[in-house]
Amino acid sequence: MTDYLKTIYFREEMGINDYPQLMCNHIAKVCFGKNVNGKKILDIGCGKGNHLTGFSRCGMEAYGLDKRDECIESGRDFKVEYCDIENEPFPFEGNYFDYIFSKSVLEHVWNTDNFLQQSLHVLKPGGMAVFMTPDWRSQCSFFWDDYTHVKAFTRKSLQNAMIINGYSNVDCSYFLQLPVVWKYPWFEFVTKVIALLPECFKWKDKNESQHRALIRFSKEKMLLSTGKKPNG
Repeated sequence: MTDYLKTIYFREEMGINDYPQLMCNHIAKVCFGKNVNGKKILDIGCGKGNHLTGFSRCGMEAYGLDKRDECIESGRDFKVEYCDIENEPFPFEGNYFDYIFSKSVLEHVWNTDNFLQQSLHVLKPGGMAVFMTPDWRSQCSFFWDDYTHVKAFTRKSLQNAMIINGYSNVDCSYFLQLPVVWKYPWFEFVTKVIALLPECFKWKDKNESQHRALIRFSKEKMLLSTGKKPNG
């Protein structure tokens, strides 16, 4: 059987100018602040290890968690543990990590409560978690193209899920996967115009395997939710 990573995430993007690294730089700066050197971060659903590499280049001590064998192998340069994140306790001590990060994983998980509760358990008091998942409202027409998706989130539902499971200072916002918007926020107006184009303009080929990044990610929004573990 062809593995999931090769089918869905077919590109290797480990370079310092590739998207995963740019996003790690952005998250570290905007969400975590300046003093990240030596801080411990757990990437839940670490996949090929793109974000492990990215955060380590930011000076952080990166750990991974996944339940696919190919993910454990791809993260061999880091401490990556196997775990059924829906049903099992995370294999780390409580209050261990300064930061938690997870991108495009929650939509693959039925048991959201275990995922969030275990994330909170291994996070230090005052530590921050960042969860990213597709925005249902902007991606509903093709969300199920990935047959491993099992649950969709809106901004409100993701925010409430974190609050119910014990996070404080929760904030959930829309996120565009376009580095140009991070650098020049005014460019978001341009993306709103581009988003009006028909869906077919996102792709360069009939099999929808090669996308036009500016068009696709102007139309497809992510949710970015942050929350802290209460002190005491």
